This record gives sequence, structure tokens and C-alpha cells, in this order.
Amino acid sequence: MSEPVPEPTPGTKSAVPSSLCSGLVATLIIAATAALTLHIFYSRGLTNLYGDGIAHMEGARRLFDSLNPGYQEIGTVWLPLYHLLVAPLAVHDFLWRSGLGGSLVSEAAFAVAAWFIYRLALEMNRSRASAWVALAAFLLCPSMMYLASTPLTEPLTLMLAVLTVYGLFRYRESGSTHALLGAAAAAFFGTLTRYDGWFLLPFAALFVFLARREPLKDRLRHAIIFCLIAGAGPVLWLIHNAVRFGNPLEFYNGPFSAQAIYAHQIATTGFHYPTDGSLRISARYYLADLALIIGPWLLELAVLGFVVWTLETRERARRSAALLFLVPFVFYVQSMAHAAVALYVPALFPHTYYNLRYGIQMLPAVAIFPSFLLTSKTPACLRAGLTAILLVVILGQYGFELSRGVRRLPVVRESILNTPCKSPEQQALIGFFREHYDGGTILTALGKWPCVMPALDIPFRHTISEANKRIWKQLPRDPGAWVEWIIRSDDDTVDQLMRAYPGSFKGFDLVARHKFSDGAWLEIYHRRPK
Repeated sequence: MSEPVPEPTPGTKSAVPSSLCSGLVATLIIAATAALTLHIFYSRGLTNLYGDGIAHMEGARRLFDSLNPGYQEIGTVWLPLYHLLVAPLAVHDFLWRSGLGGSLVSEAAFAVAAWFIYRLALEMNRSRASAWVALAAFLLCPSMMYLASTPLTEPLTLMLAVLTVYGLFRYRESGSTHALLGAAAAAFFGTLTRYDGWFLLPFAALFVFLARREPLKDRLRHAIIFCLIAGAGPVLWLIHNAVRFGNPLEFYNGPFSAQAIYAHQIATTGFHYPTDGSLRISARYYLADLALIIGPWLLELAVLGFVVWTLETRERARRSAALLFLVPFVFYVQSMAHAAVALYVPALFPHTYYNLRYGIQMLPAVAIFPSFLLTSKTPACLRAGLTAILLVVILGQYGFELSRGVRRLPVVRESILNTPCKSPEQQALIGFFREHYDGGTILTALGKWPCVMPALDIPFRHTISEANKRIWKQLPRDPGAWVEWIIRSDDDTVDQLMRAYPGSFKGFDLVARHKFSDGAWLEIYHRRPK
């Protein structure tokens, strides 16, 4: 495993010989890890607890199953690629209700990302030992294992970021147009997965411009090519928001945006995020998150690897693409300080768990930088010893994090504590409709009750919300012509509609009312027989 990879021949710097056996073993280990982790977390009922994951499955399912399927179901805040990939699987009732459709996409993305982390470390360092260290650091992160089993967008985002960086590294080494186009394509798809990808674009474009010693016009041309392809993603999203919602920035400042949600929170509770307005405090919270979900030992190895990168001047430039893996740190710190993004860690106020998974975006950096401690030029005996030490540290961190069981992992604990499906409101609705639902159409607020329809296997085409704009506008005239059941709760869109047009809903009887300890309430109405 510590055998060095031979130096590339002149003129083919990007062509790094690779052992077929080593590559095959890496592939088998990656596949086995992905399959095993999915089994472990799914068999314990942990894969589909996150509210965002359940909502992603709804977004994917609604592309086929709604009163207006297809493009009309692509919303505004969440970018569409993950939903488009999951949608063919979400058509299957079991894969939708269990969340496994999304989990399969996430596990595939996790496996691809792991393989290219292995390849990137191998080619950057020309050392198979370094490739195995990077792969171990990436695969043996329990938080990553868990998130890869969930229907969340983080694994797909990681995969596309790794592919982007790998393509840019190959472009710098060889000047290959194909590598540049591949990196641009990966970046394009990344911008349609999470907004992290948008923030990466200027840094990646700057890398393209500075990467090679070429005439200025060639560097400009290559940077422009990259920007035109990768930048098409944000442009398409702005156009989508303008066409569908009349506001190109609907995702940023519309009623469902993080800004609007935060403003409503401040107006109703007066509570400000502790990181709001402070880059210093935001960095403190994000570093605490990294230590919690990636582990302090791996972070220390990454810092040592970064120091080696700065000191090893001969290899610094060819490894410079790895710096792009540091961009998520800047993105999340500034987002927490200035873009209404919240992240809570138990060690800091308000001492709870919220959005811990944001830290996982730094895992590629934490996996790659320790590999810089090993190169083909490291003496064989020292390389073997360093490899053993690094693997022991990685395994030690892995064992320590799992020593109390998978349910005690912070990201798992967050999903258990914050899952919406255990809330009294959701349980009250599920219990009522399980006993009384007769197949009629349900009027409900968009996204308010994500667990009800999957739990009861009610198709989304049997629901109406404000997303069904044409029908929603007609409801005040004769709601009984469209719906049989109504779910109304405190100040949701259905409540606002019924208060605005009280006379329109006289044909409905209140059949259940629930009040809860936090002051919330919900009501269920049924259409009166004619």
C-alpha cells in the first residue's frame, strides 16, 4: 500500500500510472462501505428523519404526482437537480415513503466522490499511500456515512465539488480542453444542487485564469469558457424564478426564502441568530461544528497537511487546486453572518443541534490535505511509518465517534431530535386521517405537513395548496367544488384564505380541533354532504 507511484514521463504530467489491483480494491471497498452504511442506518430507521430530506422526497415525487406535474412543480428556494435525479425512483411508492429513492442517489454520489478523492490524492502526490490515507479519511467519517444514507443534497454537492476540483487539477497539469469542459460541466450541475456551488464559481474561474503559464488571451479564453458553461446554472435559475414567480430573486427574498423566514422569526419571537452580523462568531460556530462532525484529530491532520503544502514550494502549485476545497468555510461563515443562515452546536448558545450537516462540506479538504504528508519522494521507511500513523489516527477518530453507538452521532442525534414526524401536530393529523380519510382531495398549506401524505400513502394529486396557483385563485368562489377536506393551522396560508373569505367555507363542518402546549392549534374540516 505504501508503494510509490512512478514519476510521470515528460509531456504527460497528468498521466499517473495506477495499479489495476489497487484501483479495484479501492472500488470494492467504496462500494461495500456505501452498501453497508445504507443497511446499518436504514435498518435502524434513521435514514428518513430530517425534515429537509422528507421535503426533498416530496419535491421529487410531485414532479410526477400532483395536480400539475412536471415543470410547474419546480419551486423557488431549493435548486432542482437533486429532485430531478430522485424523481424516477420516487414514483415507486415504497421508495418515496421510505425515502430510499433519495438515499440511493446520495449513496451513489458518496461512492463517486470517494473514488475521485482517491484519484485526486494519487495524482497530486504520485503516491498510492497518500491515496489510501485520503480515501480512509473520507470513507471513515461517521457523519458522512450517515448523511450518505439520507435523502439530503449534501452528498451530491460534495460529489460535484470533487469532480470540479479534479477536472481543474487535470486541466492545470495537462492543459486538456476536455478536463476543463468536464470541470465546467460538474460546476454547472453543482450550481443546480446547492448554493454552495454558486459561491465556488468565482474562485474556480480565477483558478482557471491563473493555473497555466499561457499567453493572456488563452488564459482569458479558457476562463470565459469555464464561466459560460458553469455560470449557465445560476442564469437559468434566475430566469426560472422570473418566469414562474415574477421575481428573479424570489429564492433569495421571496416569502419562502431564508431571509423571509428569519424576518418572520424576529417579528414573532424577537430571537436573533447568535451568529447574525458577526464573522468572528460565525467562524467560531463553524469550527465547533467541524470538530463535532468531522473530528478534531482529522482537523489537526488537515492543518499539518496545509502547512506542508505552504512549505513544499516545488509541489505547491500543482497541488493548488486543493485550495478550492476550502471555499465552503468562507461560504458558510459569511452566510451565517450576513445571509440568515443558522447553525447551532450543543457546546454554544442556544446549546442545541441545528444544521450540523453544513460542516460536512469541508470533508474533501480534511481528506485531501493530510495526504500531502506523503509523497513519492518521501523515503520508503518514513513513508511506511507515516502511513501507519495516519491510518491509526483516522481509525482512532472513527472508533471514538462510534464508541457510543450510531444514535449518539451528532448528525443522527439532530435528526432524531428535530424530525417533524414526531411532533404532536403531525401525529394528530396522521391519527385522524388514518381513521377517517375517504379518498377526497385535501386543502393544505404547502410544505406544512411533510409527514402526513407519505405516512398514509395519500398521493399528492389528492392535495391542493398555494402551489396549485390556478385552483387556489378559484377556491374563494366555490371551495366545495375542489376539496373535501381542509387542514387549517395558526396563520398558515389556509388559515389566511379562510379568514379572508369566511363566507366561502360555510359548506364545511369542523370535525376536529387540536390545541398544543406551545400555543399552536390545528383544525380539520370536512365538506358537508349536499
